Amino acid sequence: MATGERQAPLPQLNPLPDLDCVGPSSEGASVGPSVDWWREQPALEKWGMSFKIGIVGAGGIGGIHAAILAKDSRIQLHSFFDVEATRAQSIASRFGGHAARSLEELLQQCNAVFVCTPNTTHEEVAIKVLEAGKHVFCEKPFALNLKSAARLHDRAMRSGVIYQVGHNRRFAPVYKVLKQAIESSELQPLSVHAKMNRGELVNPPWVWNASLTGGFLYETPVHMFDLMTFFFGRVEWVEVSARSHGHGELDDFSILLSFESGLQATMKTYAHASWHFPFERFEVYGMHSTYETFEMERISFTKGLESRTTSYDFSLASMHEKWGYIEEDRLFVDALEGKSPVPVTAEDGYNVVQLIEACYQSARDGRRMSPGLVSKKSAAPFATQKR
Repeated sequence: MATGERQAPLPQLNPLPDLDCVGPSSEGASVGPSVDWWREQPALEKWGMSFKIGIVGAGGIGGIHAAILAKDSRIQLHSFFDVEATRAQSIASRFGGHAARSLEELLQQCNAVFVCTPNTTHEEVAIKVLEAGKHVFCEKPFALNLKSAARLHDRAMRSGVIYQVGHNRRFAPVYKVLKQAIESSELQPLSVHAKMNRGELVNPPWVWNASLTGGFLYETPVHMFDLMTFFFGRVEWVEVSARSHGHGELDDFSILLSFESGLQATMKTYAHASWHFPFERFEVYGMHSTYETFEMERISFTKGLESRTTSYDFSLASMHEKWGYIEEDRLFVDALEGKSPVPVTAEDGYNVVQLIEACYQSARDGRRMSPGLVSKKSAAPFATQKR
C-alpha cells in the first residue's frame, strides 16, 4: 500500500437493482409491463411449485452458475443439457441432477433456465425457453446484432416471464462501491477513462473467430459498455477509431463516448495486451476527487486536495463473489420469489447491443454515431485494412 494510503473498513454494499425494464420495441412503440410488474407476479411457491432450475450449456460458465446455485436452498438444480452429452452427464454427476437428452426434455422438467451456450446461440435458445413459458437467465451478450436484439427484446418483454441478462460486473464489490458513491452524490463524475484489454485471442481456441463470438467487442469488452450505461446513463454519441492486428477482425479500439448528461468518457480496448495487471480499470474524476478500480480486486479513491487515499481490497474474496456471480444468481432467485425486480433486464441487454453496434458503425464509417440511429443491417466486426 502506498505511503499516505489507508485501508478502510469494507462498506455495507446493498444490491442496486435497475428498475428501468420498459423500452421501445423494434418498431419504436412502448411495449411490456410497467416497472412494478414484478410486484404483481405470484411467486412460484405460492402455486405449490418448487424452483426447478435447468442449465443449458455445460462449459465453464455453466459450471460457475451450477456451483453457486447448488448452495441455494430455495431451488433445485434439476437438469442439464449440452450438445455434447458427456459434458451434461459430468456436470450432473458433480452437482446432482439429471442429464437431459434434449432441450425439449429439459424444458418439460424445469420452470427456469440458465442459458450458458456460445454467443451465437443465445437468441435461438432463449426464444425456445420463452416459447415454453419458462423464466430465463441468459449469459451475456444479449444478442450479436441489432436485428437479433430487437427480436429477442420484444419477445422477452411480451412474454410475462422473468428475463435476466448475465452482466455480472454490476454486482462485483468494487463496482458496487463506485455505483454507491455516484448514487449518494459523494462522487459527481465530470470525466471518465476506462480500459478493458484481453491478453490474447488464443484461449479458448475459438475466441478469435468473430463468426462465433460476434466480434471482439461482444466478448470481454461487452462488460464495460454495460457498466458505462449503468454508472453514467444513456450515451448520446460515440466516435471510434479501430484497427485490425490479426484474423481480419477489428481488435484495437479507441472510443470517445458522450452521454446525454454532458459527461464525456474515453475507453481503450485491445485484444493482445498480455494479462498485465490491471487489464480492466475505471478512472472516474470528480471535482478534486478520483475513484480508480483495479480489475475486481480493489478500488481506491481520494476526495479533496488534502485527503489521503482510501482503498477497499477484495482480493481475498472468492472469484465467484468478487466477480459478482454470487449476487447476480441470488437476485435471479429473488425475482423468481417475487422479492425484487429483475436487476439486468432485456431492455438493458438491448441497449448494450445498440451501443456496441454504434461503435462498429462509427469505426467503419469514420464518423460520430448515435446509438439510436444505428442501422439494423450493420455488419460489425470485420476489417479489410487497418485504419
